[in-house]
This record gives sequence, structure tokens and C-alpha cells, in this order.
Amino acid sequence: MLDCLVIGGGAAGLMAAVYLGRYRRNVLVIDDGGSRLAMIPTTRNVLGFPDGIAGPQLLENMRLHAARFGVPMEAGRVESLYRRDDAGFEATAGARRLSARFVLLATGARDVEPDIAGLAPSLKSGQVRYCPVCDGFETQGRRVAVLGPQAHGLREAAFVAGFGNEVTWLSMGSLRKVAVPELADLRASGVRVVDGRPRDIQCRPGHGVAVEMGEGQVLAFDVLYPALGLTHASQLATTLGARAQDDGQLEVDDHFETTVPGLYAAGDVAVGLNQINVAAGQAAIAATAIHNRL
Repeated sequence: MLDCLVIGGGAAGLMAAVYLGRYRRNVLVIDDGGSRLAMIPTTRNVLGFPDGIAGPQLLENMRLHAARFGVPMEAGRVESLYRRDDAGFEATAGARRLSARFVLLATGARDVEPDIAGLAPSLKSGQVRYCPVCDGFETQGRRVAVLGPQAHGLREAAFVAGFGNEVTWLSMGSLRKVAVPELADLRASGVRVVDGRPRDIQCRPGHGVAVEMGEGQVLAFDVLYPALGLTHASQLATTLGARAQDDGQLEVDDHFETTVPGLYAAGDVAVGLNQINVAAGQAAIAATAIHNRL
């Protein structure tokens, strides 16, 4: 039986692997290769990389770090997770059945993608971005659009406007659902509001983003932030009865244990700010708590 099964091999899962490996615990990491780290062209707020580092390179560095302490990593997907009658958990991954005293979920989240031609190359070149907390600093002095309805889009537009840029909120026909004081505050911060629904969005890597509105008007931007929400990969936990917020993020205690005893969660799937640094910190706390219980 494993001391801990780590499900997910992004920043949280690999940090947990480093800690548990150094604690000399019997650990296995199973990863389906879906970490959002691999989609980041350059991250500039990870401590120790003042000039930034490409997401895929950071991910590879983290894998090498975990492997240094003898933690095995396998490619695969955990399809189901059960509580054992004699305590602990049993997981199925393809034809494999795995038993573990503790499980740490680091399954992350995925951005809801807009229907945009040329999305993948535009993410790579920085015309389309998902995380203003990560890279809003780099938008200074540029024309920035935030695409997203109601409060989520409004608040992201207000956040982006704090970086000295020219911001337009594409509210997708949701203005009537927004509180008047919030809208007034947004406009007072200099954000332009366009309420119609975009008919077409064209990303031209290296040349910006063109948004055609329903009435034929074409708006030009340097950067587009889709603010359409996230889907959190929490189904393995919620099937066991773990409590989650409406958006799927799992509720955890101070040691990042879910409401299912012995089941921990760290990173984007757990309640908290979706950041590489936060994921790593959560995993360090969770891994240490697991170690202390073994």
C-alpha cells in the first residue's frame, strides 16, 4: 500500500512529491499531462526567475526535482477513487488498481475557452491571456479587452484597469444584470464598456486581436483576456462526498484536507488563488500534514 497517491503532476502535485520524497515516504504521482503550466508562454512571478521562465521548462524542472528524490511518476488518468473498508483509498487507473493510505488531489482546473480562430498560437504569442494576476503587469500602455459576462467579467476588467492600460469590457449583453454602482465605479476607472455580443473574434499572432460586433463594428486590441470561468477537476472528490463551492473548487481546512478524511487537495482544484506559487505552498502544507499522520 502506498503512503500517498498524488493525482496530478502540475505545480501542486510535483511540490507534494518533492516533500513526500524527502520525507522518505512511499509515493506515486499519476499525471494525465493536462497541467495548465504547459500552456504558459512565460511566467514572471515565480520567485527565483526574475527574467521569467517558460511554463513547459518550469514543469520539466519540477519533474526533475521530484525525480531527484526517487518519486516515481506515471502517465495515466485515475478514473475512480473509493474508500477502503479498512481505511485508506483504492484508485483505478486503466487496468491498474492502487491502494493508498492518503490521497492528494492536484487535478487542477481548465479555463473555459472562447470560440476564437487561432486561439492556440495566440496564447503562445501572448495576444490571448487567461490570468491578469500572472501577467497584467505586462499589459501596461496597451489596448486590452476583457471578454466575459456579468460580475466575473466586470471585476476582471476592473482588475486589469489597474495596470495603466486602455481597457474595454466586452460584457456579452449582460449589462442589465450588473449592479448600477459597480458599473459606475468601473466607468469611473476609465474602462470602456461595449455590451453587444461579438459576432467574430480573429487573433493574428504578433498583430493583435480584431473583434467584430453584431452590428458590424470592428474593434482592435493588443491583448484579449477571456473571463468565462474555470472548470475544476474535482469529480473524484465530490463523488466521495467532498464539499465543493458552486464553481467546483474543493473546500479544505488549514492543512488542505477536504471534508473526506484522508483526502487532501492542493492547487487550482482547492479553494484559493489560482497561482503557481500558491499551489506549491498548499502542496507543501498538505504533504507535511500527511507525513505527520503516517
